[in-house]
Amino acid sequence: MAVEYRRFAPPAAARDLVEHLWVVRQPAGVVTREVLLPDGHGLALVTLGARGSHVDALTRRRTADGPGVRGPSSRPVVREQPGPSVRLGAQLGPLALARLRVHVAPDDVVPLDRAFATADVAACQAALEAGDDARAVELLGAALTGALATTDEPPELTLLEPAIQEVLASRGLVTVADLARAAELPVGTLHRWSVEHLGLTPDALLAAVRFSEFVRDAVGPGPVRPEDALGAVRWYVQAGYPPREVERFTGSTPLELRRIEQGIAAALGAPVAG
Repeated sequence: MAVEYRRFAPPAAARDLVEHLWVVRQPAGVVTREVLLPDGHGLALVTLGARGSHVDALTRRRTADGPGVRGPSSRPVVREQPGPSVRLGAQLGPLALARLRVHVAPDDVVPLDRAFATADVAACQAALEAGDDARAVELLGAALTGALATTDEPPELTLLEPAIQEVLASRGLVTVADLARAAELPVGTLHRWSVEHLGLTPDALLAAVRFSEFVRDAVGPGPVRPEDALGAVRWYVQAGYPPREVERFTGSTPLELRRIEQGIAAALGAPVAG
């Protein structure tokens, strides 16, 4: 049996919160690895079966991977997953956690009950166990919509929206001053609201999106095989571009990019390039 990946559009009522949903089914005896790219987005994850693990490509710190609501991703992570397992994920929009009033530090995870009723999570798990992925997706989308209905949206989010759209449209290849102009906000206000509501500084958000887009240009859409990400980063490191150009394009300094290369290689047990 092979790993099955299915991607779903969000329910209409959840489109302000969710970019897409997905279900991955992995049979027993199969171990997969992929690189989770940083993009400043959060994630809601419901799981069944074996637990996986994360290896931070910068620090090489290993942590358990399980169900929960994840904060905005700011660093590349190698995920290792054994089977059997079923994973249902909702890729959240950059402002979703703020709209839901769920406070999660960047790259951290909080329990699902911070955002969802226990009964909603149990219903999603029951649908997954029954093999009804479409029903599980529908239930998670409804749970997100229900959670939104119980919160009052901070008014600053409407003013932050143009800056977020500029980040995504430009693939992160703009300055913080450009974002402030797009949102018609002073730079200091943009910085303060970004930290307060997104959990990331504007510079950190831009860096995350730049790195993600840099790798995507090399490996294409879909799950990112660590070997492909390692090849893309290694090629760029060895190309010897000027330091300012490296940071402007990839969101990382040459030293950080080299550490990311080494971290991915270590997670794969691959030799480190000289």
